[in-house]
Amino acid sequence: MSKISDRLAKLGQIEQTGFGFGTRATGTKVPVMLVGVRIDNPVDAGSLSADFFILAPGSKGAAQTRPVKGVDLWGVAVSGGSGDSIDTATKAGADFIVIEGESVPGSALLDEDSGRGFVVGSEITDDRARAIDSSPFDFLILGETTVAMPLDVGATLDIREQLSRYSRHIFLKLNSVPEKSDLGALRDMGISALIYDSESAGKNDLAGLRKTIDGMKPKKHNTSAGAVLPRGDEATHRHDADIDDPDEDEDWE
Repeated sequence: MSKISDRLAKLGQIEQTGFGFGTRATGTKVPVMLVGVRIDNPVDAGSLSADFFILAPGSKGAAQTRPVKGVDLWGVAVSGGSGDSIDTATKAGADFIVIEGESVPGSALLDEDSGRGFVVGSEITDDRARAIDSSPFDFLILGETTVAMPLDVGATLDIREQLSRYSRHIFLKLNSVPEKSDLGALRDMGISALIYDSESAGKNDLAGLRKTIDGMKPKKHNTSAGAVLPRGDEATHRHDADIDDPDEDEDWE
């Protein structure tokens, strides 16, 4: 399993390390959302604070093959090129591949040791959305527009509309740091990662953003309906539904 796949599977959990005879187990909290930065050159990562980095495509959309040194987790974006460049990038340490177009070589879907992401647009058919969701992607990036902050109702509905089409982890592109209320809304909608480009990352306090996210708890669910009885025919529709904890917003530290 790739590092990013493992990290996404453990969002909001305590990751235990150090198991074994004579070894003291320690726990590390995985944040409820990750912060990523898309960089143009490997050296751009040096001054930026992020959980992972995406190295932009090189010549003719091929994967760049120089490693991003000194960071824990990085991958390459591709929009064309050949499978050879992807192989070279993974051998150089790239943990995952972000596919930015349908002309990318099909071999990008075959490497089971690498994580795989796909940039999706909003104007696609339901059939194509189902095909994407059934493909071996670990995460999807909502890629046509960068969501502005603070969130308004329209942007919230746009995000929820796309989320309703997929069962994968969803990454969202931003250019500014959200307020706590917007971060809570994105958490509750199910956003798994926030992505910045290198220019917007340099203008924002991503270290502060990551610290805020570190203090957030996962969205709570209360599966017990308690003694509250719905009126009329609502009983049929809500009998098995999850009811959110009304005090979940008090999780902020």
